Amino acid sequence: TYDNLIDNTSESVSQNNLSFLALGDSYTIGESVLEVERWPNQMVDIALNKNILFDQPDIIAKTGWRTEQLIDTLNRINFTQKFDYVSLMIGVNNQYSLKPIDTFRLDLIKLLDMSIGYSIKRDNVVLISIPDWGVTPFADGYDRIRIEEEINEFNSVIKDIANTNNILYVDVTEISRRALTEKDLIANDSLHPSGKMYREWAEKIYNLWIK
Repeated sequence: TYDNLIDNTSESVSQNNLSFLALGDSYTIGESVLEVERWPNQMVDIALNKNILFDQPDIIAKTGWRTEQLIDTLNRINFTQKFDYVSLMIGVNNQYSLKPIDTFRLDLIKLLDMSIGYSIKRDNVVLISIPDWGVTPFADGYDRIRIEEEINEFNSVIKDIANTNNILYVDVTEISRRALTEKDLIANDSLHPSGKMYREWAEKIYNLWIK
C-alpha cells in the first residue's frame, strides 16, 4: 500500500471518473497554500466546470525532493491501478543543491519511463517546466542571473526529453517570472507560488493537456 506516501483528498472514487497521478516536489504538493489551491486540485476543478469528471488527484510529492528522492519513493510503492493522466514536475531542488545536470537528465529519463508505466495511455503523460525561484523575495542575496540561466538549462533538458519521447511539455516558467513585479503571485513564505499563480498553471496545463 502507498497510503502513507500519497496525498489524496478524494472522499469517494467513481469508476466513471478519470484518475490523475501528480508527481513532483513542493510545486506539486503546494507548499504554503491550501490543498484546494494546489495546481493539480485546481486543474481538476477546471475540468469539472467543463463537465469532465476527475477524482481528486493522487499526489506523490514533498517539499525539498530532488529526482533521486522521488525515484526512491516510487520504488517503494506498489500501485494497484494505472492512471488516466500522469504529470511529472521535478528538478528545482537538483538545481538549488547544485547537483550535476547530467545526473538530472538520467534521473528524469528514468522518472519519465516510470510515469509512462503508471499511465493507461502514454499520450496522457505531461512533463512540466521548473519555475524560476530567482524572481522571488527569497532569492535576495542570491545571484539571480545565474539562477535564471541554470533554470533555463534544466528546462532545456526537460523539453528535450519530452520531445525525444513524444511527450507533452508545458512551460510554466514564464508565468512564474511575472512574480518579479506581480507580488500576489507569490505565497506568504516569499518563495513558493500563491494559489493565484497555481490557477494560471492549472488553466494552461488543462488547456494544453486534457483532451
